Amino acid sequence: MYRFAIDNQEELQEGIIRVLREQYAFIGHHTTIPNDIDTSVHEIRKAIKRIRAILRLVRWDIGEELYQSENMRFRDLGRQLSQLRDYHVIITYLAENFEAEELRIPENSFINLINYLNAKKEVELKRCVDNQTLETIKEQMEISTKDLSEFPFDFLGPHTIRQGTANAYSQCLNKISETQLKLDDHPLHELRKRVKYLLNQMILIQEVWPDFFKTYAVSLKEASDLLGDDHNIAEAISLVNSLPSDIISEEDKNNLTDSFRKERDHIHRELWPLLGKLFTEDAKAFVKRITSYWLISRE
Repeated sequence: MYRFAIDNQEELQEGIIRVLREQYAFIGHHTTIPNDIDTSVHEIRKAIKRIRAILRLVRWDIGEELYQSENMRFRDLGRQLSQLRDYHVIITYLAENFEAEELRIPENSFINLINYLNAKKEVELKRCVDNQTLETIKEQMEISTKDLSEFPFDFLGPHTIRQGTANAYSQCLNKISETQLKLDDHPLHELRKRVKYLLNQMILIQEVWPDFFKTYAVSLKEASDLLGDDHNIAEAISLVNSLPSDIISEEDKNNLTDSFRKERDHIHRELWPLLGKLFTEDAKAFVKRITSYWLISRE
């Protein structure tokens, strides 16, 4: 019901409209009294990223004004759930690594830290409930479904694929260069987002040539996951260092931070060779190849 892919038998306009409508419905489904709030929040945020990847694909067809308003609207919807998601990710990461005996911190200190983070997560969950965040997101999806018929999708075509993927791939190349010049949290975070957008675009058009796109998408997802893990650890370092001493001692902070940084070093050793393989072509060559696959599949 919620398959994120355009069939070769569909016109691009038809496929884009169907996929967007299904993503709106998918989000609406996960806002309705979820049994597992953490899973629902995660699925909603992933769907929002898929929608924003489509918006980037059709950006030059729908016009900059509509693109910016829709992109910012979905960005802001995702942000309403970001804090809740961040607490879940950090708590899960700490628990998994403590059980694996990879964190140099006493058990009582770990329990104190987890109890504190769970309490903060409950506060954030209450805020979402009180603000009717999920209800608001569901209403926005209903509005989006109605507005879809007004979108200027009449002239989507090969140029849409060319322009959209060129932008996504070029931004990845630019962010890789920026990150290599300054290996800092913000450039890495921006690179993570750009890789995710390109990944979602490749998944969207994968039926053009499944053997190529699925293989490429698997490697892109591996890079995206590594960047995601790196981002989560960076957030964990920032959070731990911001905590008062009655929650965690300076010694335990330093020990945790040291463990986190070693894990980030390990991630970076895997990440950079993988990115080097994924982005060997310049943008012009990559886009020419992708557009050729699209055109051949339509013959």
